[in-house]
Amino acid sequence: MSRNTTATIITVALWFFSSTLSAQVPQLAQASTATGQTTTAKFHAGTTSNAGSSYGTSFAASVPISILAEIRPESSHVNRVGNLYLLVVLGSQTYMQVTSGNFELWDGTVAKLKPLKAGKTLLAIEPITVVQNVAFGTVGMAGTSLAMYLAYDTVAAPGQLYYSGAPMSLTVQTAVSASFQLFSASIATPIIQNRCIACHVSGGRAAGTPLVYVPSATANSLQINYDTIINYLKTAPNAASLILSKPKGLSSHLGGTVLSASSSDFASWSQFVSSSLTDIAALGSSSSSANIFSAIVKTNAQETLRKAALLFAGRLPTTAELATVANANDTSLAVAIRKLMTGTSFEKFLMESANNHLLTKALSTNLFSIVDQLRYPGSLQYYQTTNNRTERTLVAEALADEPLRLITNVVTNERPYTEVLTADYIMLNPYSAKVYGGNLTFTNPTDVNEWRQGKITEYYRCTICGQAANASYNLATVYPHAGLLSSPAVLARFPSTSTNRNRARARWAYYFFLSVDIEGLADRTTDPAALADTNNPTMNNANCTGCHDIMDPVAGAFQNHGDRGFYRDQPGGLNSLPGSYRNATPKLFQNGDTWYADMLDPGFGTKLAPNADTSLQWLAQEFINDPRFGYGTVYFWYSSVIGRDPYAAPENPEDADYSSKLAAYSTEQTMLQSVAQRFVAGSAGNGKHNLKDLLVDLVMSEHFRANSVTQMTSIQAVELEEIGTGKLLTPEQLNRKMIDVTGFNWRYGTVSALESTYGLIYGGIDSLGITIRATDLTTLMSSVVSAMANEVSCSMVAQDFGRTQSQRKLFPNVELTTLPTTNPTAIRTNIQHLHRQLLGEELAATDAEINATFTLFQTVWNARIAAKKGSAVNTTTEVCIFEGLVAPVRTDANQTLRSWAAVVNYLIRDYKFIHE
Repeated sequence: MSRNTTATIITVALWFFSSTLSAQVPQLAQASTATGQTTTAKFHAGTTSNAGSSYGTSFAASVPISILAEIRPESSHVNRVGNLYLLVVLGSQTYMQVTSGNFELWDGTVAKLKPLKAGKTLLAIEPITVVQNVAFGTVGMAGTSLAMYLAYDTVAAPGQLYYSGAPMSLTVQTAVSASFQLFSASIATPIIQNRCIACHVSGGRAAGTPLVYVPSATANSLQINYDTIINYLKTAPNAASLILSKPKGLSSHLGGTVLSASSSDFASWSQFVSSSLTDIAALGSSSSSANIFSAIVKTNAQETLRKAALLFAGRLPTTAELATVANANDTSLAVAIRKLMTGTSFEKFLMESANNHLLTKALSTNLFSIVDQLRYPGSLQYYQTTNNRTERTLVAEALADEPLRLITNVVTNERPYTEVLTADYIMLNPYSAKVYGGNLTFTNPTDVNEWRQGKITEYYRCTICGQAANASYNLATVYPHAGLLSSPAVLARFPSTSTNRNRARARWAYYFFLSVDIEGLADRTTDPAALADTNNPTMNNANCTGCHDIMDPVAGAFQNHGDRGFYRDQPGGLNSLPGSYRNATPKLFQNGDTWYADMLDPGFGTKLAPNADTSLQWLAQEFINDPRFGYGTVYFWYSSVIGRDPYAAPENPEDADYSSKLAAYSTEQTMLQSVAQRFVAGSAGNGKHNLKDLLVDLVMSEHFRANSVTQMTSIQAVELEEIGTGKLLTPEQLNRKMIDVTGFNWRYGTVSALESTYGLIYGGIDSLGITIRATDLTTLMSSVVSAMANEVSCSMVAQDFGRTQSQRKLFPNVELTTLPTTNPTAIRTNIQHLHRQLLGEELAATDAEINATFTLFQTVWNARIAAKKGSAVNTTTEVCIFEGLVAPVRTDANQTLRSWAAVVNYLIRDYKFIHE
């Protein structure tokens, strides 16, 4: 390309428009002068694609952008005559914009420098709009990078030039984005113009929605409509799932079904949405860099494996496991992580994670909160009796654990996760089988951990219901199973009422399995007039139908389960409709009805359940076939791996940090959608809907592995605020970690201190009154950490030194006779081991942290020697508890046991011990 041609292209792209700026443009650093003297002049410049709401350095070739600038002269130069200059560096050549608006090549000499504006009276702020709403790809500048400098001079300082020492940088991506190409080829005309715009247009039925398009005759309609969709995907909660499901009529959509799920247009639409999410993630924050993770340093393979091992296996990785991932690529690391997903600790992870949502453990103290002694005659032996108390407790726990065991069974046996809804069985152990039947034989009839697939065979409906003497529960029932949806424990944990009519169950089903929060779909009006409607408002009042049209059909799919969850619990076993409805005036109930006549028919989306007897099983199939099921599954398990819920979309564009929060939200949403797509497709090669693969993908994500940053800007601080490796361990996880890394179990008698005594104080849940786990350490929780450190440190040390050196977890490099005066090297080596074992730190022997810990050991030891402390380890004044320990050391003639106890006390209070 010739120099003249290049200058012409720049002139076209960077045409000058004088304008007053409406937003704060980023300040350029290093304001300088030609002679090197300091200056108070300021230079601002930035590139924006959203009218100045945010600024960035990298943009797609297809995105219209504006370059905005300001020159702020020194105060003594204001109202004096001067010249303004603008320079652009492109490759090895520098161009200056002259008064005509054209660009000319500059040779670098001050004598040849020409002004953009000449002989003007300088204002306090000189605004410049360098380019306005131009897609650089359309003017031949795709794939280029440029730098822009600003300068001025004035008669107030003859011979001096004031300029921006640091430039504004801009990268224009190589070509139009893949999503824009798809939009142009397959979406813009066949879908937007031919199917959507009839409603989604100014003045149309959907004019009040975020998706309002312009007709093809409108100038730049292609880009405008594309940007409308991209902005929606960036900002709307659960946008990708909604934009896929609404055209199919699966979510509330005034336009009904626009795209058939099997059509080529819907396939194109799905491909476009996926591609758009990828492009959004690639662009990242428009307020800082091309990707919000560009500043972070990830945990290496061995560090990641440690975190994953503690999470899934409740232990540290073995030396052999660590060796397999030394210098491993991501593929090998993923394989190693997946191998951790086995055994009792992984089952505990699954059950605890599932219970964080389903909360059925709240019912584990009373089996009759789940079953009825009349409908389940096997439970009668435990009703109002003092006999079999221990067995009754085990039965109650088994009934409450049943849905959690179903999930565990599906996941550990590598079955498609869809089976948690479609399972035509229930999980039984020897104790729950006493109530549910199941016709199963157990290897050990007293083993609470022996779980098998079975069916409820001992459930009876009533011909005459109630507690009266003539009540009759004699209708044998073939209980219809639909995985978690029909689980007696789940139904009991989320009961209904005669006015709620299963709506709560529908709400939670949508939330747990499709990640749709019905209560967040529409704003609730507080207008008394709008709420005064008494003509069945859930079906007829537009202020209500937006949510009820979605929720009520699914509520109807639960039609066979009554308020407590019992199957067809009304007289004759024909339905679950309460007497308050069946006998109401005016009479709506007709013989044979199984659902309310004044509610929408049982169904899902635009579909009706074909058979009242199997509506819940039908709903399960519809849920797993819904495009939101994959995303819903990722959402369900996300917090258990990452340690927090996914971000909510930022709401107020006027907030100063809105663009940064939006970048963080969009990037996370892209990751969630990507994991969901791989999960549904079975991309890892272990079959479709394999939950282990989903968990591996979450662990491999930057959101899990982000460890540190080399340097962080204030913008990145917002974007990365809740991202990182510091996941507060739950009481159960911290207990498992302590047992594995120290070999010590903190108990009061037979009761776990962390899981039971301090469980709720330390941020745990009881699944009933307290249902949300703490994710940040509180003052009260820190007191538990202090108590733990004080009570266990001496016992840990005494127990570990009681083992042979090769069996020790904490002190493999020293003996109690190893003194700081005789062998400080061995002590330092063991301190390194403690930092590695307890905190996951690989530190050099001379590291400041090792020095600090060694100083602590030495100081305590010197003080004890100086005080001539006795050798007997005191179990009261020194809080060294020997109860339950095997062969602990009880004497400390060299004063090293208590010195090491001080070190252990210090380390297990550390942030890195209680977080992972």
